[in-house]
Formats: sequence, C-alpha cells, structure tokens
Amino acid sequence: MTAPALGPRGPRAAPTAPAYTPERVETNAPSDLIDWGFAIDAVFYLKNAVLRHWFLALVVMAAVSGLAAGVTKIMPRKYHVETRMLTQRNFIIASLANPGRSIPVDADQPTRAAWEMVMKSDNLKAVVRDAKLVEYWELQRSPISKLKEKLLRKPPPPMSDEDKADALSAMLEQAMLVMVEGGTGTVTIGVDWSDPQLALNIVEAAQKNFLEMRQQAEMGAVAEAITILDKQVVDEGEGIKQAIAALDATVKRVEARRKREEAKQNKGRGRGGTAEQAGALGINTNHLLAQMRFMVQTKRRAISDVEEFRARRLTELRNQLAEQRVIYSPQHPLITDLEQRIIVLQEDSPQLVALRSEFNELINEYIRNGGDPGELEQGTTGGPLLGAAAFGGPATADNPEVSVAADRVRMLVMRHQEKMRRLDQAKTELEISRASMKHRFSVLAPPTFPEKPSKPKVQLILAAGVVGGIAMGVFAAVALDIIRRRILEKWQVERILKLPVLAELERR
Repeated sequence: MTAPALGPRGPRAAPTAPAYTPERVETNAPSDLIDWGFAIDAVFYLKNAVLRHWFLALVVMAAVSGLAAGVTKIMPRKYHVETRMLTQRNFIIASLANPGRSIPVDADQPTRAAWEMVMKSDNLKAVVRDAKLVEYWELQRSPISKLKEKLLRKPPPPMSDEDKADALSAMLEQAMLVMVEGGTGTVTIGVDWSDPQLALNIVEAAQKNFLEMRQQAEMGAVAEAITILDKQVVDEGEGIKQAIAALDATVKRVEARRKREEAKQNKGRGRGGTAEQAGALGINTNHLLAQMRFMVQTKRRAISDVEEFRARRLTELRNQLAEQRVIYSPQHPLITDLEQRIIVLQEDSPQLVALRSEFNELINEYIRNGGDPGELEQGTTGGPLLGAAAFGGPATADNPEVSVAADRVRMLVMRHQEKMRRLDQAKTELEISRASMKHRFSVLAPPTFPEKPSKPKVQLILAAGVVGGIAMGVFAAVALDIIRRRILEKWQVERILKLPVLAELERR
C-alpha cells in the first residue's frame, strides 16, 4: 500500500478520476459522438415491430395502395396535343416590289405577337366554334361531376349554347399552351384536353387560325394601300378628263377671241389677202381641225407615256431577275413569277392597243376632213406634252390662259403616272407576299392523335402509392408499440433501467 504524496503543507490529495463514458461494443465509438449503436437498435426495432404487427402493416399498405389506384380512376384524363411551326424572315421578298425602300430589322418578324394572336378572345371563340366543342359538351365533363350527379340524382342546371361557349373559352384559355422562340423562329401551340379527338381538333383549328391571321396581318396593310391607290387613280383620271375639257374650252375661247380681233384688223381687206396671209403662216384656221390636232397630240403623248412606263418596268424586272437567279434556283416561285411578269409586259396591254386604235382613227378622220398630215408632226419634234400645233397655231399656244390650262393637264398626268407606278408596285408586293407564305411558314411537327393520356401519370401515382403504403404500414406498427409503452427490446432495458441483461427467453 503506497502512502499519499507529501506536499509543502502536508499530504496532497489524489485527483478524482473523471466519470467513465462507456463505449458500444458493436462500434467501439464514444457515446458523445454519433451513437451508431442506437441507430442500429432503432433499425432492428422497426423490423421487429413490423414482424410483431405484420397483419396491421399489410392492411395499411394495401389500403394506401388501393387509395392511390382509386385516385387514378377518379382523376380526369388529360390528352396533350401540340404542333410546332417554323417561321423564317425574308428581307429579299419584302424589297422586290420596291428595291429602293429601306426595311427595318423588326419589320419582318414573323413571330411578332404570336401569343397574343392565339390567346385573344375572338380567336378562342373561333377555335371553340371550329372544333365543335359546344356540340360535345357532355364528353368534356369530369368523372367527379358525373359521380356527383349519380349520387345526388340531380342533373346540373341547363345552360344555353352561348354560356357553354363562354365557359369553354375560359377553359381553353387555361388549357392552351403557346411558346415562341424568337432565336430559332419556332412557334409551338399545344393543349391539354379531356378528349383526344377534341384536343386534336383544337390544335388544328388554332394552327389554321394562326396562319390565316398572320397572312392577314402581313397582307392587310398592302391590300388597304392598293384600295386607296385604286380610288386615287380613278379620281385623278376623272380630274384629267375635267382638266382636258377645261383646256379644250379655253382653246375654243381664245381662238374665238383671236378670230374676232383678226376680223376687226382685216376689215376692209379682201378675202384673198386674208387667205394668203393664213397660207403664208401655214396655219389651218378651221376650228374642227384644231380640236382634232389637239386630240391627236394627246393620244400620241399618252401612247408614249405608256410605252415609256413599260420599258422602265421591264428594265426593273430584268434587273431583279438577274439578282434573284444568283440566290434562287430556276424552279423557285420568285424566279417563275418574275419571268411570267416579263413575258406579260413584253406584250401590248389592252390599254395600249385601244390607244393606238383611237390614234389611227383620229388621224384618218383628220385627213378625211381636209387636214394636212404634216401639221400633226409640227408639235411633236420638241417633245412637249402639248405642242403649239395642238391649239391651232402659235398665237393660241402662247396665250397665258392656254399655258396655265396645259400646265395643269401636264401636272395631273405626271401625278397620275406616279400613282399608277406605286399601284403596280403594291400589287406586285401583294402577289409576292401571297406566293411566299408557304416558304415563310412551315409545319415542323403537325398535330397527331394522342394514343394515351398525358395526365394523370398512372404509373407514377401507383409507385408513389406502394411506397407510401409501405411507409404508412411501418409507421402504424411502430406507433402501436409506442402507444402500448412496453419494453420489448434488450437495449431498452440497458438504456432505460441502466441494468445489464443476463439472458433472454422466448415466449411460447
């Protein structure tokens, strides 16, 4: 036996040993860290609880799995149908009718406002009408509503077709799916509906309406411009007729005044001297012939303007054809359309044929009335619209009133020609846009009949029901042991009573 150690003030007390923390034999780890032994005991406790109450666990698992299967039967079926369209920009087509026009980048964006077009109220009502959803109202009721009707034995209140259409439009607004990808230029239209055939009808109607609205939006402005230009061309044509009539009246009035003045000046002179003076000037004083000379000059100038416009238009079309042949193949619709336009322009138009026929008739009538064909050529060498010979002589042409009236006719004719050119460009652009629709909008994935519902996910729900049933069965078995508050495992004695277990006896 050893004596206690001595200190400066007497014997020194031995230090107290710290309380010993037992370690688990299974893991050989301190209990103040992760108690793996307790985790293992808990796992075995769950296993033994299920074995002790296997019937309860089995019943709970079967009940939960059956409930999941019942939910899959009651839940309404949804069938998914969608279509995918590819839209392409084409700056070349938009500039064919007017090559000098600058086109902004955003002016030709085929996916612009696609979602708004499909989802607007008028389009949804049109889809409801085209897909005949009102006629198949009963097919779209959910199984829960039908079950409720059978249980209560009370049918739903009657609804008018208009109320049904409004309700279906609201349902369609929630069920429709529109996705726009501006980078790739794709538009996707889909729907989740309770009937597969109706879902297919809805997507087909939505796709058709979208293409029609896009075509209408692209061609509506051009068609409206053509209508306005047509009206302006007709109005200006009437204005030209009135201006020519006013010019003719002015010429008659000026010639009558000049004749009166000449009669006063030549009073007392013989008729022979007047005739000799008129012959020396080379002027035909017959008023009828003067009018015919004016009409001949007008027709000749109109024919020249039409031929000049045709030549200019042919040059533009040939230049466009040469540019497009570098880009497109000879079978492309743009190439064939330009070639057909060139062939049509090379032939005489009905307007030009009618003008030439009227021109020849006027010349023949002028000669029959005693006119000199050489006088018809006097006013054409300089190239003005209305020469001096068209008014009966230089004295009439130099009159200020006649000059003002002739300038007005000239201005109206030039404006009319400009409007005709713009009208022809607008018609060309409209036809090109109509022909290019099949190249700008193509269907990548057409809508197809769905073979199986997309919702609910039956397999997923059943798998979740089985997993949930197993979890609930284990929970029920463990909960029953906890509620009874019995000591059933050896580790419970060691941990709760702090006593070692000497032996275990099985119950028989």
